[in-house]
Amino acid sequence: MHVGIIGGGMTGLSAADELSRNGVRCTVFEKDGALGGLAGSFKIDGVYLEKFYHHLFTSDTAAKEMIERVGLADDLEWLPTSNCYYLNRIYRLSSPLDLFRFTAIGFLDRIRLGALALKVRMVKDWRPLEQITARDWLIQMAGEGVYRGVWEPLLRGKFGRYADEVAAVWIWNKLKLRGGSRGKKQEERLGYIRGGFGRAIERWEQQLCERGVEFFLNSEVSRIQVENGAVTGIVADGQFHAFDSVLMTAAPEILLQLAPELPSEYRQQLSQIKYLANTCLVMRLDRSLSDAYWLNVGDPSIPFTGVIEHTNMQRPEDYGGAHVAYLSRYLDADDPYYRMSAEELLDAYLPHLERMFRGFSRDWVKQVWRWRERYTQPVIGLNYSKVRPSFRTPVPRLWLCCMAQVYPEDRGTNYAIAYGRKVAEELLGSHRKESESQPTFRLSPQT
Repeated sequence: MHVGIIGGGMTGLSAADELSRNGVRCTVFEKDGALGGLAGSFKIDGVYLEKFYHHLFTSDTAAKEMIERVGLADDLEWLPTSNCYYLNRIYRLSSPLDLFRFTAIGFLDRIRLGALALKVRMVKDWRPLEQITARDWLIQMAGEGVYRGVWEPLLRGKFGRYADEVAAVWIWNKLKLRGGSRGKKQEERLGYIRGGFGRAIERWEQQLCERGVEFFLNSEVSRIQVENGAVTGIVADGQFHAFDSVLMTAAPEILLQLAPELPSEYRQQLSQIKYLANTCLVMRLDRSLSDAYWLNVGDPSIPFTGVIEHTNMQRPEDYGGAHVAYLSRYLDADDPYYRMSAEELLDAYLPHLERMFRGFSRDWVKQVWRWRERYTQPVIGLNYSKVRPSFRTPVPRLWLCCMAQVYPEDRGTNYAIAYGRKVAEELLGSHRKESESQPTFRLSPQT
């Protein structure tokens, strides 16, 4: 069996890993010049750094297994981090005690905010949470004051015009995940590979190549070929490649573009899935912005929603003594900020950085990069399980595995790896059943 995989992100790599371990020939097509997808990297002074900020939670078993398989388990560090919230000033929110100092909301609301973490842990069945919006659920759980002061700015910053459509199951999972990644002193602990996740991807690629997996980089797939109702291969860079099965690991909207033969009912289902884009400005600084690793921005007048200071988790010495910070913004693809260059984004962000960080000036910034991706965050609306597609498409031997299927969990590196393995297992099982159902022809003995 020969499987064509569209997309060389963590899902595609994981699927290729599982399939090739079972003797399946795989060919991976990636439109970019390097593998990794949203976990892809570039280099600062020869050291890998993710284009979009990355870390692991203690519960990320699939990612930890992958790191062990490529021989980097000893380089995976679990580090304490600090979380803060910006609303006219920076508030630390890393410990229960910090909540009582969070004067952006009233005292009783602080107690309600702290109690929310306990209430989240008590929720065992997520299904009722997909029938209520995050807005209504948070108000029920913690009150109007907590919602207006804390959660509404974050939801609007993350989902924009879709904020009131997001189901409670999404925010519940976020709170559960972060609350579960804590040490004995209740400090948040996050995982990172010394030298960057790019090291793991580099080793993974080498292992896959040794197993016979073929990679086409800078390769644009223009069509998934369907004949007589079944997939036969793909067209990439004007050339047809025949496959027994095809696995699409990009967003459903791209599948709709590449496979016009998909049934109308299925096309309607996929078209209901909305994605937000992301633009991320990476700054190389000569000094630190603050002592926070993760700073949520709750001020709607500020055009970025998060400041992630990477070198408050990793050592600046690893990057030539420089401090590295990400400025993240989720947005619609037609938003003017999405089209801005690195310098244009920096110009737009400078007044806000000067307001947020005492003494900040452009002189602190020594180098900037801008990375953007059209499909980053699926919008998890009410009753999302009804529109969530399965791995199997209606077209025989055409498979789909993407972040829109990660549910009730939220998308991330760990789930990209886990789901890539799942779809490979299902594809293998389907192929075995198909092979077993084929009639066996025997020649009758001559008389």
